[in-house]
Amino acid sequence: MATTSDTRRVPPTQAENVPGEGAVGESNVDRRAALIAAALELFARKPYEDVSVDEVCGRAGVAHGLLSYHFGGKRGLFAAAIRQAWEELVSYEKPRDTELTAVERVHGFLFRHFEYARRHPERFAIMMRTGHADEKVREVLQAARLDALAEISVSLGCPESPPPQLQAALTGWSGYVDAVTVTYLDNLDQLSAEDVTDMCAQVLVASVRSAYKMPTDAAAELDALTRVTGGHSSVERQGQRNGAAAPTGPTGHPC
Repeated sequence: MATTSDTRRVPPTQAENVPGEGAVGESNVDRRAALIAAALELFARKPYEDVSVDEVCGRAGVAHGLLSYHFGGKRGLFAAAIRQAWEELVSYEKPRDTELTAVERVHGFLFRHFEYARRHPERFAIMMRTGHADEKVREVLQAARLDALAEISVSLGCPESPPPQLQAALTGWSGYVDAVTVTYLDNLDQLSAEDVTDMCAQVLVASVRSAYKMPTDAAAELDALTRVTGGHSSVERQGQRNGAAAPTGPTGHPC
């Protein structure tokens, strides 16, 4: 009896649908990771507009069509790179099991933040460039920030659902930490991670105290700060306006 060949068409595999891909599985994951790594490097060094798709694909060593397949275009790749950088940072910052007290957890969190930024300045740089991220990515970034602030809240023993004044204080403090990190990376020869860790920890305490309206003599503290920074206190300035000489220290300079 004569036989006939089976002419049924086998559905195309994912590999057949991916431009430039020869196999599925790890190679697919590796090429996607290579594109994100190239994006992190290039977007950190140059403005978004100056980075071309060809340049990213060339740096990653993958076919041009793969970028569109995985990310839908340059904007999608940019968003994915920012998302990954933030997720890596938040994961690295998390307190360790050996950090038991609030002091240990907060200082550990902050020190790791600055350590990560020093080791991966290109990742921190791209995290600060969110102007080209879409709404979905902005939501991811907001969630990442909230996750980090939740860790700080737990470390401080704050309520699970902090009141608005505490949320405002912690959110403002997180922006302060970002600004300090930029300055830290620009002055690594003069600033240590320990220096900026202590600075941010003290500002955190002051922010929480202010949120809960804990009593403090702001005028006295500001006067003390002007002495530390080499200026004149308000009392001294008033005395100068009245013709009195400002107090001097052992060297003859104003206190």
